[in-house]
Amino acid sequence: MSSIPVDVITDILLRLPAKSLLRFKSVCKLWYHIIEGTDFIKHHFQQSNNLHLVYRSPVLYMSDFDSFDNTIELDYPFKNLSGGVYVAGSCHGLLCFAMFSDPFTVFLYNPTTQKHKTLPFLPRRPIFGRGNLGFGYDHVSEDYKCVWIFQVKSVDEMGSFNSQVMVYSLRADSWRRGAQDVPYYFDCHSGNNVDFDGILHWSIDDNRVPLPIVTFNLSDESFSSVPLPNFQTEMFTGAHTGVLDDCLCVMLNYFEHYDVWIMKEYGRPASWTKLFRFPKQEMMEECSPLYFSMIKKQFFVTFNFRHVASLDLETSEITKVKLPGFNRVICAHVCPENLFKFKDAEDVLVGTQQQRKKNSKRQRLMRRTERLLQHHDSVYRSIFGMQRHNGADPNVGS
Repeated sequence: MSSIPVDVITDILLRLPAKSLLRFKSVCKLWYHIIEGTDFIKHHFQQSNNLHLVYRSPVLYMSDFDSFDNTIELDYPFKNLSGGVYVAGSCHGLLCFAMFSDPFTVFLYNPTTQKHKTLPFLPRRPIFGRGNLGFGYDHVSEDYKCVWIFQVKSVDEMGSFNSQVMVYSLRADSWRRGAQDVPYYFDCHSGNNVDFDGILHWSIDDNRVPLPIVTFNLSDESFSSVPLPNFQTEMFTGAHTGVLDDCLCVMLNYFEHYDVWIMKEYGRPASWTKLFRFPKQEMMEECSPLYFSMIKKQFFVTFNFRHVASLDLETSEITKVKLPGFNRVICAHVCPENLFKFKDAEDVLVGTQQQRKKNSKRQRLMRRTERLLQHHDSVYRSIFGMQRHNGADPNVGS
């Protein structure tokens, strides 16, 4: 193994799925340091095509995407609490969880490695009750960020409101006040949010009146908006944002059908293009985009917040995705493999002592294995020397 150049070993390991790499870290120290390296993790994520479907039913499970098999139950904090936690955002295969029960807790979770990072408590509890949590990746600073938006309407003056924006940086591991407060009021709870190229997008609907998509740039922390396509508003019931074929996507819901649009040139409203329309099936009241498979030419959606379905773009046939042993799927996310590790991945509230014991046990095991290998090597050299001294060929078996 030592005669193989390190760059060749690295190139071979980069071609392997994350599941194998997590096991191969224990092969030897060299492989461990290669796989744990920051550059290796970054390059593996950029070239990996392995996807997973992460969903609740009612706790989180993960299966291979497209085949929907090899299902495993994920281990994450607070999953056995009666109130549970919910996924507030997804980016680069990482999930952002929130727990609304007191004390309010937010943590990041990597389903590939099943490691997590608990965010610090907010330095100052906002005076506003409910809010909206978004999660994405800032390409400029190469930093994962969370944004927590608090808003409340003023009872004194019609149309006025108070707001507060808090931004968390994983690199700094701290919350701070955002550079800009929300310039207009919107009901965060009526829409979903998605990260597209470092900009968070919220699709909002108010009493079935179409409103622009609210955006928050994670780099300069500025708010803006993206107008919806010029579409027929009659029988309109809502809009949901997503990412489709590397473009911002919006799915418009009507009483009898769904329209799917993409913005071919981001930031240019005239580039909105309607891709297709498909009819509503029975019990498909609320649909949102999930993923587009280029290989299968299928468009995956979640509907009624309980199921996943695929739309064949050639035949327009809608098929409900059936996962073995599960009747319903809640809060589905398509997550690419990511070996990303948190600097202090062990939660400060639970599991720290257990992890230290595991690390200590692993270190003892590695030292013991090293001693055994050294002993076997010493015995082999001794036997080899004796056989050569006696004129015997050590490569000939008995």
